[in-house]
Amino acid sequence: MRIIGKDLTQRHSRRTLDGQTQMEDNKKEYHRIEDEIQQATFRNELSKAGINLIYTGTWLKTAHSDFFKSFGITWPQHNLLRILRGQKGNPVNVNAIKERMMDKSSNVSRITEKLQKKKLIECRPSLADKRAVDVVITQKGLDLLLAVEARVHEINNLLAHLEPGELLLLNMLLDKVRNPK
Repeated sequence: MRIIGKDLTQRHSRRTLDGQTQMEDNKKEYHRIEDEIQQATFRNELSKAGINLIYTGTWLKTAHSDFFKSFGITWPQHNLLRILRGQKGNPVNVNAIKERMMDKSSNVSRITEKLQKKKLIECRPSLADKRAVDVVITQKGLDLLLAVEARVHEINNLLAHLEPGELLLLNMLLDKVRNPK
């Protein structure tokens, strides 16, 4: 997978004689999904789009994982720390955290254990529900988030080659994909 460094500015879409959409890049070569997975054709554009979304999502997730690894955390751990920071010092229980996680299959209990060992969060019995655990971010956790944000441009560069209008369209299309009705 190619992660960073492709300049994909000045791309234009055109239809070829056989009806296929082809992208032209006036600056540099880019890699179509057909090239990346070494598949010459797809049944249809719907099939191609689905595979392209999965492949691109995996590509982005790998890049994010590598980025967060340099800080000694994982992408889900970063997500959990950001949720806690948004609480502004107020405790939140594990179930509420799980509802807000980007990856709904995250094992929040395991993530909190790992972050607690790193002293990035504190866990304590809930005063409201003795069966529940409340979680708060520590100053060390807040400091780590600041360090990540100081370098977040590195990960944002993955999409920096897209024009503002392309980013707007991409966001609208991705929202539409997740909301089919």
